[in-house]
Amino acid sequence: MVKKKRGKKNSKKVGEKSLVRATKRKIQLVLKNLILFGLLTAIFFCLYRISNNEIFTSLFQLLAIVLGFVGLAFLIVLLALLILKLMKK
Repeated sequence: MVKKKRGKKNSKKVGEKSLVRATKRKIQLVLKNLILFGLLTAIFFCLYRISNNEIFTSLFQLLAIVLGFVGLAFLIVLLALLILKLMKK
């Protein structure tokens, strides 16, 4: 009879948590996304101020608000990663 192959067992225990590490790659990725969403927010805010049509004004305002909140989330993540990096030293 042939033995069944079993997958590799996970080296982590059930209650063990993985550590979050602030690597240079993560910080660069968050910074790039923060800049991108900041620029998109600024563009849509300018379009909101310039547009005359009521539909476009509402659309640009909504997009500026949503992208602003996403940019704020990236700012919070960046600050958390920088604090983790400083705590490591």
